[in-house]
Amino acid sequence: MSLDVLRGLDMFYLVILSYLFLALPEVSDNALFRWLANQCEHPEWQGFTMYDIVFPMFIFVVGVAMPFSFSRRMAENGGKKKLFRHVIIRTLTLMILGVLLWRSPGGPHPEYGYYSVLYRIGFSYFFAAIIMMNTDIKGQIYWAFGLFIGHWLLMRLVPVPGYGIGNFSPEGNLGSFVGSYVAKWMSPNFRYVFDLSLIPSVSNALFGVLAGHWLKSGRESLDKAKWLLIAGIALILVALIVHLDFPINKKIGSPSFHLLTCGISVFLLGLFYWIVDVRGYRKWAFFLVVVGVNPITIYVAGWLIDFNAIANVVVGGINFGDAQYLVLVSVSGLIKWLFLYYLWRQKVFLKI
Repeated sequence: MSLDVLRGLDMFYLVILSYLFLALPEVSDNALFRWLANQCEHPEWQGFTMYDIVFPMFIFVVGVAMPFSFSRRMAENGGKKKLFRHVIIRTLTLMILGVLLWRSPGGPHPEYGYYSVLYRIGFSYFFAAIIMMNTDIKGQIYWAFGLFIGHWLLMRLVPVPGYGIGNFSPEGNLGSFVGSYVAKWMSPNFRYVFDLSLIPSVSNALFGVLAGHWLKSGRESLDKAKWLLIAGIALILVALIVHLDFPINKKIGSPSFHLLTCGISVFLLGLFYWIVDVRGYRKWAFFLVVVGVNPITIYVAGWLIDFNAIANVVVGGINFGDAQYLVLVSVSGLIKWLFLYYLWRQKVFLKI
């Protein structure tokens, strides 16, 4: 259940809570409300906000579930061959769905082309699955850290024409150079499809896989929670040390950024595992579980359904003054949750 809670928290922040935070400065333009609103936007370049954790954590959660789902599928008729077919279908479904949701009328997204967040999730899932299916746990540890280190060395040591080595500026980093090269010689629509920051995203998934193996092991539940918490803190500390050499930066996928997001994800998984599965405090988490069992559904629904327009039917005729937008997005968030609650009651879960 703790995995559903973590996934639910991640998506709840994305589709409901972030809109509430963004509306707060309209009610009162104070330092706290501005800070909360800023946590719902990505930094201009270097730095970190809560909004940055959303999809790295989702990729991590995808990884956590893999040891459980893969072992079940491997036990079915068809074994590894059938599992590989499932991985291919799931990957392509995520990538195609992402393009369909992000496309502009008449073509691909004007900035990101054929890239999307769902593409990144599918990419990370596919390569983590291939590694998991062909290596043991020790090999998966090597790959998880090796991809981090390999990407770090590429960005640090490979010279960029006109900028030299180790340049982490928007124009001078290796990722931007490779993206510009792809855009020039292939198509601008593929610039982010072959982005170098996809490499450490696979590590996010693999760290999730390793956490899943740990939860699936026969260790005592309290030990599982304790070592997840310790591992999470350790990864965060390592990220802050790496930050001294390679600053935390989501846009180029710096190793410090991905280590930080992995550390936060591991720590929260350990915390929720201890609270929900070890201590048995489950009732409080129900509202997150409702979101967590249907994450793709609410993400897709957010693109296809104008929940604010529906909320406006309810509260649009009432004057709430400076809190007008806050009330609107609050009602919109409630409608989203009730939509997911209805699906939960009907046992309707969108599985990809």
